[in-house]
Amino acid sequence: MAVQIQINIDTNASRSPQATFNPGAVSARARDQIFWTNNDSEPHWPGLVKDDGTINTTFFMLNQIAPNGDTSSSFSPTVANSVFEYACSIHPDERGVINVT
Repeated sequence: MAVQIQINIDTNASRSPQATFNPGAVSARARDQIFWTNNDSEPHWPGLVKDDGTINTTFFMLNQIAPNGDTSSSFSPTVANSVFEYACSIHPDERGVINVT
């Protein structure tokens, strides 16, 4: 049975990066529904970090997530035993990982 997994984007004003993904590492199964909630005052746009280090902005969602509680569309991985490293395409020092079992 697929489950919903929420990743929060939380303000971290006291240090860099200024916002963090919480949790920073997520374990999921194929077909789980993963979505982000932006609790920060700035927009964010999680994208897949490619092998060359660039960010595929639209891999998880087509648009950035507005600030103050907006949520993204859900991403549902289809391949087990995969790892999705991601970063905010607006703030590339904000990073996270999704491990699919």
